[in-house]
Amino acid sequence: MTETSEKTKDTSRVKKSIILSGLVGTGGLFVAKALGLFYSIPLSTILGSDAYMSYYGTAYRIYSYILNVFTAGFPFAIATLVARYSVREDHKSLLLIRKISLMTMAVTGAAGMLLMAGLSGLLANLIAPEGTAVMGWVLRLLAMAIFFVPVLSAFRGFYQGRREMQEYAFSQAFEQLFRVGFLLSVSWLLVYVLNKERKFALYTAVLSTSVAAIAGILQIYAFDRRKITEIREGAAVQTTEGLEQKAMMKEFLALAIPYLLVAIMGYCDDIFNSILLPLGLRLHGFDGHTQDVILSACNYVGTKLTAIPMILAPGFTSALIPHISSALEERKMKRVSANVRDCLNIIFYIGLPVSFCIFLYSRELYHILFYTDDLATSSAVLSWIAIEGFLGTVGPVVTNIMMALGLKKNVLKRLLINFLIKGILMVPFIYLWGFPGAVISSMCGNIYLSAANLAEISKTYNISFRPLIRKIVKICIATLIMWGVKLLLDRIGLYAGEGAKLACLVKLLANGILSVLVYFGVTAFMRVPQTIFHVKFSRFLKRA
Repeated sequence: MTETSEKTKDTSRVKKSIILSGLVGTGGLFVAKALGLFYSIPLSTILGSDAYMSYYGTAYRIYSYILNVFTAGFPFAIATLVARYSVREDHKSLLLIRKISLMTMAVTGAAGMLLMAGLSGLLANLIAPEGTAVMGWVLRLLAMAIFFVPVLSAFRGFYQGRREMQEYAFSQAFEQLFRVGFLLSVSWLLVYVLNKERKFALYTAVLSTSVAAIAGILQIYAFDRRKITEIREGAAVQTTEGLEQKAMMKEFLALAIPYLLVAIMGYCDDIFNSILLPLGLRLHGFDGHTQDVILSACNYVGTKLTAIPMILAPGFTSALIPHISSALEERKMKRVSANVRDCLNIIFYIGLPVSFCIFLYSRELYHILFYTDDLATSSAVLSWIAIEGFLGTVGPVVTNIMMALGLKKNVLKRLLINFLIKGILMVPFIYLWGFPGAVISSMCGNIYLSAANLAEISKTYNISFRPLIRKIVKICIATLIMWGVKLLLDRIGLYAGEGAKLACLVKLLANGILSVLVYFGVTAFMRVPQTIFHVKFSRFLKRA
């Protein structure tokens, strides 16, 4: 068998399997997020300030929210339509989808950019009254990315629908790699060579998002030029007429608007942690310095570390939508049920222990990797954020399963209730309990949202989640055993929360690897990964 045919065979397997598609999509996002974590470590040293780290992290949460509000529904709508018309082999309609998606994303991106730039002064005063000028420039520079990133997302959504998950993953990694290279090199040059104020490193850090998006557009456009030829050739010989532009636009918006409403309410943590969290901390009585420490730990370090388990949500959602759309189009309901269960199984099997590791090793991670002048407070905040991170992994996946299954009406109602629960409870809970109150308010909303949605999925599509519950129990048992192993290793000299950082890094790696190996060993003994990934480990042992 030739190398080309092997490659074609591998590509076909990825396109047909939601597990492989999800893992490939998650792999690209993992590389992107790992690079994000990598650059955040030296960047925290270059910035050298809890306040600047707080500005950077908080600004990105505002940017993420506005970006999601203006564009989140459209990539999913693009992927859904592309998957649908690919099944029908309607190449003319595929070309029309591509045209409409690029035009729409450019327009909505421009609107989002103008909104964020226009609100920058007001937001800066609310978030950082002692650093309004710097925060204002950070928001304005970051606003430019809201124009470029949606255009890149349009291309990704198109090829996500075509199940080109390798390109989807590579595009994510390429964009982040370019961003990290630009960010670190220019920031280092400004601070350590040209002796500029550290705020210019902060400005460079946020500007890098736009620079990387432009580079990402150029890369995926080169891929698009090769792949679009096949679709154009198919359209040239197609005998049937494609959908008219007006009808396609109507179908496009009918899919996109519910996702847009989901984004407005579903990503409320970003805006709440940017605006309501500082307000609650002030009401609780924290001074300005402690507020900066908490916001830095939550919005800078916390978002970087919890992004590792949370990549499972977009990674598997990107694979889930074309698979479920195709299965529904072909009326293969058993495959729909299998796809839903496979997706949730992997989210829990990987997401829960990863989030729990962040909880367990919060002090060690902060001590070794990040700048702070209050390690106790920062690591405590990170522990709480790890809990929120796991719920932030499961919730979006369940929500997008509901959307892909056509259960839009009730999920929007529940998102609104979730939005209100968080919005109403957050400030009073922070006032009463400090930062943990913010996470508790999120837990109340997220648990309600996921439980109610799963109940409806089970009832409507007759999907039993009892096997999932049994797997979760086994996963929790293995996680608790991992916790016990970690504590034992701490006692015998592998505690990495104090002392020289290099020595602590070695201890952390040894402690973490041994604990994670115990987790995988225990779950394998209980046959959890074998049933989730549909593999028999004995085959691999025989081959070895």
